[in-house]
Amino acid sequence: MNQKAKLLPTSLFITILFYGTLGQIVADMYIPSLPFISQSLGATAASIQLTLTAFMLGFSAANLIYGPISDRFGRRNPLLTGVAISLLGSVICWFAPSILILVLGRFMQGIGVAACNSVGRSLTRDLLKGNHLAKFSSQLGMIMVFAIATAPTLGGYIQHYFDWRGVFLFLTLYTVLVWLFIWKFLPETNKFLNPEATRIKVIARNYLNLLSSKTFLGYAICVSCAYAGLIAYVTEGPFLFQTVLSVSPIEFGWFSFVTGIAIFLSSIINSVSVMKVGYEKMLLIGNILMFIGGLAMLVCGSLGFLNIFVILIPLSVFSVGAGLAFANGSAGALHYFPKIAGSAGSLFGCMQILGGTLASALMAGVHASNQIPLSMVLSLLGFAALLSWRFLAITEKDTLSLAMEVSQ
Repeated sequence: MNQKAKLLPTSLFITILFYGTLGQIVADMYIPSLPFISQSLGATAASIQLTLTAFMLGFSAANLIYGPISDRFGRRNPLLTGVAISLLGSVICWFAPSILILVLGRFMQGIGVAACNSVGRSLTRDLLKGNHLAKFSSQLGMIMVFAIATAPTLGGYIQHYFDWRGVFLFLTLYTVLVWLFIWKFLPETNKFLNPEATRIKVIARNYLNLLSSKTFLGYAICVSCAYAGLIAYVTEGPFLFQTVLSVSPIEFGWFSFVTGIAIFLSSIINSVSVMKVGYEKMLLIGNILMFIGGLAMLVCGSLGFLNIFVILIPLSVFSVGAGLAFANGSAGALHYFPKIAGSAGSLFGCMQILGGTLASALMAGVHASNQIPLSMVLSLLGFAALLSWRFLAITEKDTLSLAMEVSQ
């Protein structure tokens, strides 16, 4: 780890780890329970899948709000507020008597943990930048990925020995723990507090400036495609494996380690290579792997092969690529906008989660008997990421670098 990252106190590193994993744990832990929630609440599979869409919608929209607030008031208090909202959403889900209340609770969870995504990304940008940020993200990711991979696995065991309400009880307790760590150990990191940041005109100007940047859009779209692919799998996977292939909730939970190991591998590769190769080329490699993974799954499905391996192996290739996209796409998108890091992090997070929301909604309407619909989505997303890198992400890099040097 670079010298600056080494200076982070252990308590701060653990706190970043906790809030960094909260969003993914809240999103994924209940996934093995989806078919059982459907039975318990008497709801259709499509309506249960929409609980994930509601979560992603709240997640995406709230990102736009947290950024300007954190640019004006700092990172710490918005983060505490967001985690508290997520806690309330977990309690609502825990006691939900109907699918409508469950959707409401999931929506609140999404609104809450969006702070971890938006404000948390800006917070790390406050501390690090460029290749150093990408390297730190990879090293942190190697630790975080274990928690992310174990969430569905633990959720599968809780579902097996208790029920789906036990999953939300666990999420309630875990969220309380995260809030306490933030309150106790997280300092304020925003050194550019802007009292104008929450004015509508300023917000609109900042977002328009970001949206007019081909570089920002290019990197954001690459990461959005990566995230959308993983969410497409999370939405369709429980029913494809448990209903079509007759896999148990515990077994399906363990499959999460496959994608987890793949992302862990990508973190190792990126940590070793990014300082030599640069985050631009590492992102390109990630996009290529995403496309190859989706195409391989599509070829297997087209040839009539349907089993665990022809889904998980291509998915692993896609996941390695997605891991590279997450670390390097974030670094590339935020590198050139230090004074509006909160707004940049918010818009970036919104675009990322919006991609997941659209993928979730799309897969919720698909009642697939094989992997072909999922593989088509993964292939298209990988191809779109390649186009975004080539025609957007790298086109104005030199101009932005010069502008940033002048502003400093």
